[in-house]
Amino acid sequence: MKDFDILFKEGRFVGGSVINLKYWQIKANKYPRRKYLKNDLKIGFVVGLKVHKSAVKRNRVKRQMREVVRLLLKEDKLKQGYMLALMAKPGIIGKDYKEIESGVMEVLKKAGIFK
Repeated sequence: MKDFDILFKEGRFVGGSVINLKYWQIKANKYPRRKYLKNDLKIGFVVGLKVHKSAVKRNRVKRQMREVVRLLLKEDKLKQGYMLALMAKPGIIGKDYKEIESGVMEVLKKAGIFK
């Protein structure tokens, strides 16, 4: 079973204004063959075709989401031991960086992953 399969089967969902979050607190003993550690933090970004047909626009959104999370990790603001999937909603197209940043922060705070 792959990481995303485990995340979507076991994880919990949090809805936000422009981003949805699926998260799962890693339980290393439940999937011993995956060799998870208690302090792992695995993050995936999903921007599907429903968001926009243009790959250029989808990739731009994905890069902006990745940058927000990169800065949060650099400042050590996220709890360890989780698997996350940040999923963009169609309304995210045309939003500037600050709006995307606040969308990411919103779902992370709701899920209790933000320190």
